[in-house]
Amino acid sequence: MSDEVRDSYDAMAKLYAELFLHDLHQNANARDWLAAFAKLAATRKGPVADLGCGPGHVVNHLTELGLTTIGYDLSSGQIAEARSAFPALQFEVGDLTALDITDSSLGGIVSRYSLIHMLPSRLGDAFTEWMRALEPEAPVLVSFFGATSPNAHGTPFDHAVVTAYALFPATIAQQLQDAGFTDIEIGVKDPPEGGRPFDQATVLAQKPGT
Repeated sequence: MSDEVRDSYDAMAKLYAELFLHDLHQNANARDWLAAFAKLAATRKGPVADLGCGPGHVVNHLTELGLTTIGYDLSSGQIAEARSAFPALQFEVGDLTALDITDSSLGGIVSRYSLIHMLPSRLGDAFTEWMRALEPEAPVLVSFFGATSPNAHGTPFDHAVVTAYALFPATIAQQLQDAGFTDIEIGVKDPPEGGRPFDQATVLAQKPGT
């Protein structure tokens, strides 16, 4: 991912942590999807990775659900905030498109709103990398700002940190399928009151078994 994204999140790290550290407390929809993910990941051997972990709140939540979880973020500032908030948990600087881990070593991947700054044309490369990193039958959970039609997929918009893109859920599902993922589920929820005017979109999928 770009230096601009990394540098922008470094500059906003403290404010971002203040805004989102307790975000899941008010988001029952997100908690429900994370619970469904955790149920699938609980049967896997490897740890779960939260890619684009920000201030670490999702890593903490998944740990409370019983999973061994590692948080990765491109921004060293975000990782510093995560380590400060949750010193007992593991966080590493890392690029979600090029994970420094062995093949088939992860028991699951969560990516909540961390794909939105990536050029839509590069998403397939990220999903191929995730397929490499995941062990058989491991789940992947992706959440993002949802576009309302295929034609609107990849529409850029002004984000508080750096330019982001709205993504059409069915297009993301197809890209995951093209990368080899199966058992795909799509969820779309209306925009939160007072929040950004985009659907809350989620896609859950699994790497096939051997």
